[in-house]
Amino acid sequence: MYNELVTELNTRGANLIKIVDISQLSVKENRGYNVAIIIGVVLSPGYIFRQLIENIVDYSEFGEKERRTDELAEWIADFLIAKGYSSFAQSERNLIDGYYNENTKTTLLPHKKIAILAGLGWIGKSNLLVTQEYGSALCMCTVLTNAPLPTENRPIIKPKCGECTICKDICPAGVIHGTTWERGMNRDLIVDVYQCDGCLKCLVNCFWTKKYAENNIAIFNECDVHQDFNTL
Repeated sequence: MYNELVTELNTRGANLIKIVDISQLSVKENRGYNVAIIIGVVLSPGYIFRQLIENIVDYSEFGEKERRTDELAEWIADFLIAKGYSSFAQSERNLIDGYYNENTKTTLLPHKKIAILAGLGWIGKSNLLVTQEYGSALCMCTVLTNAPLPTENRPIIKPKCGECTICKDICPAGVIHGTTWERGMNRDLIVDVYQCDGCLKCLVNCFWTKKYAENNIAIFNECDVHQDFNTL
């Protein structure tokens, strides 16, 4: 079942798949499930590069890949249910009904928390997940299940942002406080989500996102722009 699941997800466009044990979390968080699957679809280097060079806000690919991860999560849930197991996809439409608090803009079990348990990355000063491989150029969704899948939890990665404050400095709304994340820290100490306009500038300008794009510069052939990242 595991190999069948992974093979199909790769065919459907998932760039990463991690499975973690969430039985140590409270029942309020894990809803009685003991396993979480996190899937990710990566934003293309060209998409990142174009926004940096042209200094634009473009939601097209981000929105498309957010929808794709939701669709993949819902497909996983259906796949596991068909196999006889219980499963819940934490897609946007599923979280609307009682699982998302509009007043606090929080969910019971954020995708980022599962990503951290999987050792994918850390919470950056922007409050986005930051990975060494892709920076924040990653759309994610998660599935909770009781299926007997192999899990692999990793140690929590400490933030590698150092003294960098690019996300804070670039934020046009001034909602990023420049705070280094620590486990258990209140989100509001990091960012004022109530005033954030979701412009994606912190995502594309993150040092680690730019490093990902630069390391994949060959893919920039899809763009007509050629400029060294060091000048950005």
